[in-house]
Amino acid sequence: KNLDELFEDTDGRIIAATFAALISRIQQLIEISEKYNRKVAIDGYSMRTNVEIAKSLGYLQIKKDTLVPINEINNYPDNKVTIICTGAQGERKAVLMRIVNSEHRFIKIHKNDTVIFSSSVVPGNERTVQGLKDGLYRKGAKVIHSEFMDVHAGGHARQEDLKMMINL
Repeated sequence: KNLDELFEDTDGRIIAATFAALISRIQQLIEISEKYNRKVAIDGYSMRTNVEIAKSLGYLQIKKDTLVPINEINNYPDNKVTIICTGAQGERKAVLMRIVNSEHRFIKIHKNDTVIFSSSVVPGNERTVQGLKDGLYRKGAKVIHSEFMDVHAGGHARQEDLKMMINL
């Protein structure tokens, strides 16, 4: 619900950073993007690989014209763009860090960008993630994270599910 409202109220690009293996969250972001007629670019080697595998196995449902290559993302108006990428934990070579450091070949932060951290901070990464957020703020982006709005997607099973798997 929060993500849907965020997409509805955002006029600029949406850049969503999440874990490359969290296929269910990637699917949610794609579905909401489709609902609001946004093109979607996936970036990050592991994320692109996982998305291709999930598509081929039928785990991701994506309309024909939704996905566009990252090098074509600037051909669309900002309010029609979603970028789903790696780097929510502040990894040095991940997509989001390269964007903040102006090292990405195709993406520069625009003043009306909204960046969603769809994860909570892994213990030990607090300083790096805060530096990443600070860099985004300095470049004029709006930053959304779990302390501000419930946009976190847990990638771990609940305790009872884990017990069941162990017993099986």
